This record gives sequence, structure tokens and C-alpha cells, in this order.
Amino acid sequence: MDIDGSPYRVVVHTVDKWRIYFNHNFDHLEPWQIVLYTISWTLFIQWMRKIFKYEEGFTFNKAVNDLLLNILPFVRKKYDENKDTLLKKLDEKMLKFDQRKEFYKFLPDRGLMPSDIIGEAADYRAMSDLLFERGRMSGSSFADTEDNLINLMKEVFPLYCYSNAAFPDIFPAIRKMEAEIVRMMCSLYHGGPKSCGTFTTSDSESILLVCNAYRNRAYKAGIRKPEIIVAENANIGYWEAGKILGIRVVKLPLTRVYEADIGAIKRAINRETCLIVVSTPSPVTGTMDPIEEISQLAVHYGVPLHVDASWGGFLLPFMEQCDFPALPFDFRVSGVTSLTVDLDKYAYCPNGSSVVVYRDPELLEFQCSSETDWPGGVYVSPTLTDNRSGALIALTWSTLLYHGRHGYVEKTQLILDATQFLAQCIRKEFDGVLQLLGEPSASIIAFTTTSHTKIPPHWLGDELNELGWNLGLLQYPEALRVCISLNQTKDNIIQEFIEDIKKCIKKIQDAMADPDTKAWEATTPLYGFSSPLPDYNISFLLPKLVLSTYYSTPAAQVRSMRTLSIEGRKLSQMISASRLASFSFHNQPLKPPKEE
Repeated sequence: MDIDGSPYRVVVHTVDKWRIYFNHNFDHLEPWQIVLYTISWTLFIQWMRKIFKYEEGFTFNKAVNDLLLNILPFVRKKYDENKDTLLKKLDEKMLKFDQRKEFYKFLPDRGLMPSDIIGEAADYRAMSDLLFERGRMSGSSFADTEDNLINLMKEVFPLYCYSNAAFPDIFPAIRKMEAEIVRMMCSLYHGGPKSCGTFTTSDSESILLVCNAYRNRAYKAGIRKPEIIVAENANIGYWEAGKILGIRVVKLPLTRVYEADIGAIKRAINRETCLIVVSTPSPVTGTMDPIEEISQLAVHYGVPLHVDASWGGFLLPFMEQCDFPALPFDFRVSGVTSLTVDLDKYAYCPNGSSVVVYRDPELLEFQCSSETDWPGGVYVSPTLTDNRSGALIALTWSTLLYHGRHGYVEKTQLILDATQFLAQCIRKEFDGVLQLLGEPSASIIAFTTTSHTKIPPHWLGDELNELGWNLGLLQYPEALRVCISLNQTKDNIIQEFIEDIKKCIKKIQDAMADPDTKAWEATTPLYGFSSPLPDYNISFLLPKLVLSTYYSTPAAQVRSMRTLSIEGRKLSQMISASRLASFSFHNQPLKPPKEE
């Protein structure tokens, strides 16, 4: 080939030029020195790549904010003003339904009467009863308030309220119930005779245990910096687990239909990948990841695959019997190695009940904590908690047996019908105004406003909140989320919701057409709240503010600045009690509070 007449002439000339330059500048070095320097620089670059790769929590915006706050006084002043405003708004949200705003701040010197305590507890419960009973809460409670089930729990709870699952030789009934719960879940998800698992107290604990198991498995395989691959709409528990366990969480973008991107997963897999996570469905968008395709990828690369069925675990197994198409998601899929399901959602068990199921007992061993040299004896704990409530296990066991497969099929039919009805209404009645984020696969619907309407989704959510609807607010993109529960399947609740959406959209459009109306400002959604907060570009401060307000017990605005008597009673209790005494409703009236 004629190099002089080809396009490669420039390339060859450049390479030759660098060869001469290199030889001229390094001719004083011996060959072993050149090899040593090359290896040293290679190792240094690899080390620096790992340092930057695993540096979590560092962002350019955060660094700039910290710099401006430290060197510019007027920025610090504005920051403090926004912080105080945000803290005030958070306080208002936390105490929105607390009319009296009285708090027990000290342990009473003398115990209160049971009737007083029950009355107080009933008053507390009334703060949220209205939203729950009217079916206007979304994603916060999934209780089945059927009278027979409630009465069953009332009968079972006293039998096991002081039992402890950590002592199986003292409370063998609790051990048996827990083992039966786990075995029922293994059977439901086609786990086979070797499948096993544990009962946990929340989806977060289940996720933490799963990540711990795969991290320990990776350690045994010689992986020092394990990674887990998740889609960005997965359960937040994986990010929590990553921070606690020192695992790098590789967050991947979604496809246009808000599902996990198979191509992105394939590109993210490397020698340090210890787990791939898929959702059935996503707790954010309600879409279901393509499990079978991702499973083939996991099998090909030899990476474990975990199915997060926290939301769909007690809907998907019964969909076929409800004449809905259901894709395989459990251990029938060859690559699936573990699965988590929340029983406090669509299994209608008490809050705080969840299960982890493994295909192989070896993974359960990696999950558990043990210590053979402890002076107290050989210690083995299958979960994070040592002393575990037997009452929760007994109530969960009772609920599963009460419903049975047929009962869950009936309730699944109600949930799926309501979900599809709402999705159909959004498509047809709000065509061009609202749009779904992907295709709802079970009970969660996420929707947003279309771009040409220019209606901020959070504004719509705020208006619906004013009408008594408690919805989930999403960001990236801004959207609203509805989780269908049994309460939404009754009394035309979905139709009421549709009508209220129409009213709110009309109200917002009228406000936007009015030049005197103040423009809607940017907002930040806060998980657990149904109305957004103003966006002051200090969202990094929100965790600290939320913690300070969540546990706040502000002083009542009274002259004495005192909410409790020496006996520990609230002033409102004492006033009402003294009034009752004046009307001789009690044989022995309460004594007035002592003067300080």
C-alpha cells in the first residue's frame, strides 16, 4: 500500500514524530525504569478513578452553594430568611390537624386512668379518620376495615402481645407462625423445596437485608467495592441500604415508557456488580420492568437478580384469575434469585410486616448476623432486630389465613378494576390535558399535565389537596401519583376524584387567564406530604428541617407557657374534667391543679 498517497500518511508521520520525541527525552532511562514508571502511573490513574467513582454526596452545585454561603454575607442573609420561611411552612404542615397543640413532655408522676388514655387516643385518631374513611388517602394506608377481620385481630392480639420471637423455646407458637408465613410466601412465588426467607418489619428492612446478603456474597467472591444496579424509579430503600452498607448504587435512566432500560443495564454491568434490581411495579410510576429480558441478561453475565414486589406481590399472583394478563415475575423466571413483598399493603396485614424470600439457602446465610465467640452464647439473628414482636407475627399469620387465596382474588379484582377505570378516564376525559407516565401494571397510576396546557402539575396537586385529596407528589418529572386501595373501590370515589380534577383544572385555567393572579412559583415535593413546598434552592437542607419539625413539641400559646400539670395531665383534660365535676358526673371530682 502506498503510504505517501493515502490518508494514513499524516497519522504515520505524527506517530513517528512522537516516537522520536519520546526516545530523545527518555534515552537516559534504563528499560526497567520505563516499565516501572509506566506501571506506577497506571496504578495511580486507576486509584484516582476509584476515588472519584465512589465519592458519594459531592456535587458541583453543592460546592458552589457552600462557597457562596461562606464568603458572601447577603447570600447568607437570604439563605437564613428562606430557611426560616421553610421551617415555618413545615411546622404548619406537621401541625395542620392538631387543633389543641398540647403535648406530653414529661412522664406523668401518677398514671392516668385507662378511660382517659383511651379518650385521648381516640382524639388523636380523629385527626386523620376523615381522610381515611372517605377514601381520599393515597399510598399511606391499605387497611381492610372489614368488621370480621378487625374483630379477629382484637381477639388474637391479647394472646401474643408480650411474646418475643427471639426466644423460640419459650414462645414456640410464634416460631411456628413465622415459619408458616415464610413457607406460604415461598409457595406463592413458586420457590421450590429449597426456597427460604425471613419475616421483617418493613420494606426498608427487607431491602437492607437483601443488599447485605449480596454484599457479603460479593465479599466472599473477592469483590471489595460491590455495586447494585437499579432504575431511578426503584424503591428509595436501595439508596438507604447503599449508604449504610457502603455499596455503590448505580442509578440508571428509564425508557420513554418509564421502565428499566435493558441497554443501560447491560452497559452498567461490570466485575463489581453484585446485584440487579427490578420492580414489579415501580412505587413511583407504577410501571413494571421487563423482568424476563433482564433475567436473560443476568443469567448471561452471572449476576443475581432481585425482584422488588413490595407493591405488586399480592396483586400479580392473582391477576390471571381476575382475567388480567400477568407476566411471570417470581422464581419461575430462571434468573430471579430473591424477592421481597410487603404484607402490609395488598395482603392487608398490620403495618410493619414484610417478607424476604430466597431461591437458595446460601443467600439466607449471607443475610444473617452471627457471632460464635460472644460470652452470652452463640448468637444468630436472621434480621436486623433481636427482640421481635410476636404480636405482629400472629396478626399477620391470622390475616393471611382469614383471606385465603379466594379472598385475595376478590380484593385484587376490585383493585384492578378501579385502577383501569381511573386510567381510562384520564386517557379519555382529559385527552390533551393530562397524560399517564407509562402504562399502569397493577394499582399505581402516575400522571402529569401536558406541555401545551402549561398547568404546573404540583399546582393541580395543591388544589386537589385543598379539596381533601391526599396524593403523592413526584419530581423528575413533576407529576401526581395515585395508589388505589380498597377505600377507593367504594361509593363512586373514583368518579368523585375525576370530577374534582375537572374543577381544579378549570380553576387553574381561569387563574392563569387572569393577569392579576400571581404566577405559580417553583415548588419542591416532600415525600409523605400531599402539598408541595416553595423551592428556595435549599432542598439540600430539607432533611435537617424535616427531622427538627417531625419531633417538635412546641409550647402552647398560653400565659403560663405550661401544657402539663404536676400530675402529667394536659390543661385541656383538667379543664374538661373540672367542668364534668361541677355537673356531678363523677362521685369524686378531680382536684384542681396545684399552683406553682
